[in-house]
Amino acid sequence: MKRKEVIFLILGIIVLIVLVSFSVVHNAVRPVENLAVKFSSENANYFLNDSIIKKIVSKEDKDLMSLTLSEVDVEKIEEKVANSPYVDSVEVNKDVKGTIHFDIKTKEPIARVSSPKGEFYISTSGQKMPLSKLNSAVVLLIKGDVQEYEYEDLSKFVKAIQENDLLKNHIIGIEKVGKRSYNLIVNRGNFYIEFGTLNNFEKKLINLQLFYDQYIDYVGTDQYEKLSLKFINQVIATKRTIQDE
Repeated sequence: MKRKEVIFLILGIIVLIVLVSFSVVHNAVRPVENLAVKFSSENANYFLNDSIIKKIVSKEDKDLMSLTLSEVDVEKIEEKVANSPYVDSVEVNKDVKGTIHFDIKTKEPIARVSSPKGEFYISTSGQKMPLSKLNSAVVLLIKGDVQEYEYEDLSKFVKAIQENDLLKNHIIGIEKVGKRSYNLIVNRGNFYIEFGTLNNFEKKLINLQLFYDQYIDYVGTDQYEKLSLKFINQVIATKRTIQDE
């Protein structure tokens, strides 16, 4: 390579470095101009919106919109948003145009618990979620003194009910009646279902569906006072006692 070509090559590299450096400095001092929040949950987002996210990231700090891009700590912002009880995961990044992008996956409520200690939701992954002033979710209601160690099993149980086309239209509530025992509340007929513990609940739900298919749909529900699924391999139907006037 000729000396003249080498000089031009070196000058070109210097110019490139200067331009890149100028661009980096220029973008670093660019103010934050926009927040772009995207909720990527598969189901409806009930409890978060753009305004709430802005409040979360600005809490106890300067308003995010008053910062420059170089002052924006992406990891710190992700940590703040992830601490929300309604957030499952979050990714934050910033672009050269001054926009902070949020890609947020929210938790999905699967049941609402009404307990002596208050009301709250349980998510599909078995986590506790507080009620929200923004919205409420139409989900199955669970009543009773539900403990934290039961959340995960209850979320799986409710999901199994929801995935059954027959049972999801009949079961409208769950009531805890013992240390580990539950009753199911139905929307048709003056009876209840004594479910017992959640052990082997898949088998119990299959037995319940078979009972509906083989008996309830043909003889109705008026004659029954209680169905018991406490024992895994059978359904015990207690008929209503008719007293003479």
